[in-house]
Amino acid sequence: MKKITIALFFLLVIVVSLITFKHQQKNKTKELITNEQIPAIINNYYIYGTKLNIEGTISNINPKFIRGDLVLINKNKKIIYKINYTKGINNISFNISDEINNGLYLDYIPKGKFTLYIRLTYQEKGIEKNKYYSLKNNTKYKKTTYYTLSKTNNKILINTKDNNFIITITNNKNKAYDIVIDPSRGGVDVGTTGNGYKESDITMNFAEKIKNNLEKKGIKVKLTRTKNSLKKDEYLNEYNKHGRAIIPYEVHAKYVFSLHTNSSSSTKTNGISIYTSSNINYEFSTNIVENITNNTTIKPANYNIYSIDYGVYSHNYTKSDIEENKKEYINKGYKMYNITNKSNYLYMIRETGGIITGAYIDNRNKEIGYNPYYNSNIGSESYVIYLGYLTNKNDLNMLVNNQEQYAKLLSDTIIKELEF
Repeated sequence: MKKITIALFFLLVIVVSLITFKHQQKNKTKELITNEQIPAIINNYYIYGTKLNIEGTISNINPKFIRGDLVLINKNKKIIYKINYTKGINNISFNISDEINNGLYLDYIPKGKFTLYIRLTYQEKGIEKNKYYSLKNNTKYKKTTYYTLSKTNNKILINTKDNNFIITITNNKNKAYDIVIDPSRGGVDVGTTGNGYKESDITMNFAEKIKNNLEKKGIKVKLTRTKNSLKKDEYLNEYNKHGRAIIPYEVHAKYVFSLHTNSSSSTKTNGISIYTSSNINYEFSTNIVENITNNTTIKPANYNIYSIDYGVYSHNYTKSDIEENKKEYINKGYKMYNITNKSNYLYMIRETGGIITGAYIDNRNKEIGYNPYYNSNIGSESYVIYLGYLTNKNDLNMLVNNQEQYAKLLSDTIIKELEF
């Protein structure tokens, strides 16, 4: 009898514990559903590469606010991501990251339907309490579709309605690429030359080798051109359908690598240089330069202008650039575009990044072409890589006689970055 009583006692404890746990979970859910009446206002959101960034404001906050988080919630899971914020008198401005290629990594979100909230934590009498703010989308991008890297192969639909910001992740049934490699020049445009070699041939050889290396790891790669895609009297359009800067959008690429070579009147000028978008985390581009320069005889280029790090550069339009561009367009009878200091100077970075990199090639000048995605809020993380100088003997030796090694080093750095 005593054993039965003890058993019943423990059973009662278990039942009470389960009821208490369920009650706590119900209260947690209730806390999440009961949001602040004034929502967070989303002024901008975009996806650059593989990362989602959201920028906005919250007004009438509790003055005892101590931190903020982005919270993704569905019935089974809660994902928490720290946000950056700047306090005002009774409001805050926030974003997920100050760098456009950082933010919420979309490949990490499991399949399902998630509602997003901003959670502000404040302290009152030594006790921390949370307030949840729904997200009101004040941008023109009410619906956005994104395709993840092929290793997760998901389709992500961002849908905003009323004060709800909802992300739905399902399996991707469409064909989407991870990377676009652009072998610069081609056809009638041979590019830079030196010592009997052409840029168009060197970049094509490198592109094919890198593509082969990446595909062995399961990375899906699209080339903007192939050896036989252009005749000697043809050139590849920059814009319009299947144009050089349009292909990344057409295949939903997350990264773009545009390959080039350099030449100079001085045979001493040498080195690799990588041009990037501004306002990014430069670790990846620095890693590319370091991996090449530490394991080959190639050195980082050493220009002072637009320099970010050894061999890494970023060039947005300056005031003088815009004025020069304006004069050129007037002379040619073209209409001036809406160019700002947020527009990257190199079109393969600028036009593949949409609003994030200041793309501006709309349809006002038929002679130039049209980028139908110029104001997209999804952009490829793009890099223009000058592999070396055809006019420098050391660089040329690596570019011609050591292509396999050079291409493998570049490929390995990309594979590591994509975590394949």
